[in-house]
Amino acid sequence: MTRFTSYGTCTLCGKRTSKAGMTRHLKSCPAEHEPSRGRATRLFRLRVEDAFSPIFWMDLEMKAGATLDELDNFLRWTWLECCGHLSAFHIGGEDYMVPQAVGGSFGDPDERSMEIELSDALSSGTRFEHVYDFGTSTELKLRVVDEREGRLGREPLRLLSRNEPPVWACEVCGEAAAWVCQFCMYETDNPFYCEDHAEDHDCEEPEMVLPVVNSPRMGMCGYTG
Repeated sequence: MTRFTSYGTCTLCGKRTSKAGMTRHLKSCPAEHEPSRGRATRLFRLRVEDAFSPIFWMDLEMKAGATLDELDNFLRWTWLECCGHLSAFHIGGEDYMVPQAVGGSFGDPDERSMEIELSDALSSGTRFEHVYDFGTSTELKLRVVDEREGRLGREPLRLLSRNEPPVWACEVCGEAAAWVCQFCMYETDNPFYCEDHAEDHDCEEPEMVLPVVNSPRMGMCGYTG
């Protein structure tokens, strides 16, 4: 079986490298590209990946005093948000829900709010999960790769790197795909189609197409990137 190597680019210096290479690169690069003014604080470096496909990944640096709610918002608007679905973090046997869901009509009294600082829920090496949409779910796995003392400015986090958009081949002609069929995702090995073949491909529901995007939520619900 051919092993696929996923590449990404460092947002701080522009270096292109593999996912494994990025982990090594980010041991030093963030400290070399931070504001010169401001008070140093505890920072966590996070690796975020699609739980089922290693081709989607990114690296973040986040203040330990920021909240899980702020991390959830970033994940939503970068990778996930389509229809305002509920989401949750699973950390060490605890479930952390969006604040309005905890104890409300959608929540379980035993669930905790995401309005908790990262330093109270995470530490270096912690592995945890995030789920967006409890119907057509997108599941992410996260890990605290490292921590340091440094500066981020006013923002609670910054994006350090992200995978390059994968190129998918059209099922009909082999050209670069622009659309993914929601019906074919569950019926065929290749649900991807180019502009010319998206609307008339051999499928019971050829109109059920969504744009190809660089996100693990591609092809799900109403997600368009």
